[in-house]
Amino acid sequence: MRFRYTFTLILAAAMALASCTKESRELMYANQETRIESFVGKRQAENPDARVVHNGGATRVVESEGTGVELTARGKVTVLYAGYNFSSGSVGNSTLFATNSKDFASSAGWNLTDESVFVPLEIDLTDKDVLDGLRYGLEGVREGEECYILFSGKYAFGKSKIGTIPANAPLAFRIWVQKVEN
Repeated sequence: MRFRYTFTLILAAAMALASCTKESRELMYANQETRIESFVGKRQAENPDARVVHNGGATRVVESEGTGVELTARGKVTVLYAGYNFSSGSVGNSTLFATNSKDFASSAGWNLTDESVFVPLEIDLTDKDVLDGLRYGLEGVREGEECYILFSGKYAFGKSKIGTIPANAPLAFRIWVQKVEN
């Protein structure tokens, strides 16, 4: 009987801890969304023509409109990009973690000897390895579009730490759309 009582207490404590952890994670994601909305507001203030698109947990700020057909959820897109750890709520050279744009890398002070990274990236939105935030954010882009795509850690790597990106980190991508295929 004592074992059952002890086991019940341990189980209740574990459930309470898991609940607190889930609640704190959801609060963290909500705070990330607030920082994303603040960034979006600043981009719109700097560029009143910027268009904002919300889709499935991602926010896209279209800085320069593209032309042609919109990318569908089953399409492929070829892009140049700059990826940022958005934990601080800003994008800049100190938060840049990856780019495939040689010009952008150079302007950020990156001097890479391996220039093989400077090729456009083709992303198939049906690929299960594509981050949910990118998948949702890219849906609807057009060829020639320049935009920012931002999303909380919930739609990024979640509880996993990847390279220099901490677990649950929100991400921002600056995207230059080269080609859309549906």
